[in-house]
Amino acid sequence: MIRTTLTPKDSPQTPHPVLYAHPDRDVTPAVAGSRRATVAIRRLIAAMVNGAAAAADLEAAADELERLADALEPHARDSRYSGTPGVQLGGDNTAIFESHPMMGPSNPLAPPISLTRDADGAHATVVYGHPYEGPPDRVHGGFIAAAFDQVLGAAAALSGRVFFTGTLTVKYRKPTPLHVPVQMEGEIESIRPRTIHVTGRMVANGEITAEAEGVMVTVAPDTFHGANSE
Repeated sequence: MIRTTLTPKDSPQTPHPVLYAHPDRDVTPAVAGSRRATVAIRRLIAAMVNGAAAAADLEAAADELERLADALEPHARDSRYSGTPGVQLGGDNTAIFESHPMMGPSNPLAPPISLTRDADGAHATVVYGHPYEGPPDRVHGGFIAAAFDQVLGAAAALSGRVFFTGTLTVKYRKPTPLHVPVQMEGEIESIRPRTIHVTGRMVANGEITAEAEGVMVTVAPDTFHGANSE
């Protein structure tokens, strides 16, 4: 049965545990600085997308940004797995997910999605700003699909298996608005020897705006171990 709102069963009274990321009070000074810089870069991206600044202001900004890029580029790594043992089932993966492309607090490209999970599945909240605009005042469908890939994957991870996304089918029911809290849920429908079947939905303003089905294909447990480790 399709639920059009998130009921108390869907949203437990007790908070879901934080998934992947440490609370701000637990981060190192370097990570705290990275997160602060990321917030500033997100502001800059929002200001640049469809911005109307004068040419002189843009040239001055470009000069400063080039200086900052020159200073930071020598410290960049070529993979978010660098310096880690890879994804650890049931272990501490915060270093890897710190710069995750969909929810990393240190990734300016991430919306970011706030993701948690419990025994019933994965739960997410995100507010999309105008850099993610597709149709007027609506979220681009590609970002919705990417969010489902993450949320359904988080739900499938409750199986304790390692997997890749095999197929992802998204049904766009209604336009998803910008600038409002969007809630997502994902849950396991069935587990088979080689696949995990998951489903999910996206809700905005009390209405389902999109639904998704995914088939995750299981792989060897060490697939993500030691990737680009130093």
